[in-house]
Amino acid sequence: MELSTPKQSKQVSIDYRWLIVAVLGLVIIGMLALWRPWEPKIDKNARTIDVTGQATVKAEPDQVVFMPQYSFDNADKDVSIAAASKKRSAILAQLKKLGVADKAIKADTNGYNAGFLPEKDDTYTYTLSLVVTLEDMKLAQKVQDYLATTSPEGQVTPQYGFTKATQTSLESKARDLATKDAKKKAEQSADNLGFTVAGVKTVTDGSIGGYPYLLDSKVAVGSEGSASSSTEFPLQPGENELNYSVSVSFYIN
Repeated sequence: MELSTPKQSKQVSIDYRWLIVAVLGLVIIGMLALWRPWEPKIDKNARTIDVTGQATVKAEPDQVVFMPQYSFDNADKDVSIAAASKKRSAILAQLKKLGVADKAIKADTNGYNAGFLPEKDDTYTYTLSLVVTLEDMKLAQKVQDYLATTSPEGQVTPQYGFTKATQTSLESKARDLATKDAKKKAEQSADNLGFTVAGVKTVTDGSIGGYPYLLDSKVAVGSEGSASSSTEFPLQPGENELNYSVSVSFYIN
C-alpha cells in the first residue's frame, strides 16, 4: 500500500527593497531631466550684451543669367508687334538649337504708345526681354557668342550667381562662421570689461548680402550674324561673395 505525499508548492519571494530603489532611481532621473541642474540658472532680468556676428564666404559662381532686350518702334502698332514676334521666334529657335532647354528661357514682350510724350512721335514701342539661366559654362559661352550677334540693347555679358543648392551650402557655412564670430566678440568684451557671459537670450538669424551676381565686362555688340565676340570675350566668372550676419543677445554676470 502506497502512502500519498503532500505536493510541495514553490513560493517566490519578492524583495520589495530593490523595487523601491528602482522606482526612486526613475524618479531621480526624471527630476534631473526636468530641472537640468548642470545648466546655469539665469535671472531673466539679468543684464545683456548684444553683438553681431559676421562672416564672408567666397565661391566660384555656378549659374549664368543672360538678360538681353530688344526694342521695336513704329507708327503702325501691328508692324511693331510683328517685328518683336519675328525677333523672338528667331532667337528662341537658335537658343534651342544650341542646346538651351525650354525651362531655361523666359521671354516677355510688352509695349506702349509714346504719343503722350511731348518729345516723341505717335509711335508704338514694343520691347522683347529674355532671361536665359544656365549652369553649363560651355553652353553659356556659346549663348553669349550668339547673343552678341543679335544687336541687343545694353548689357550682353551675363550676371553670375549661385544655384539654390550652392547658395544653401554657402549660407550654412557662413552661418556657422557668423555665430562663432558673435560668441568670440561677446567673450572678448567680457575679458576687456570684466563680466562673464552667462548664456544666450535671443538670436536673430539670417541677414544675407553680397550675392547673387557680379557683372562681367561688357561685350561689344556687332551686327546680327557677326561672331566677333566669340574669342575676344570669354566668360570670366571669378568669385562671388556671400555675406552673412547674425545678431545675438547674451546674458552677462
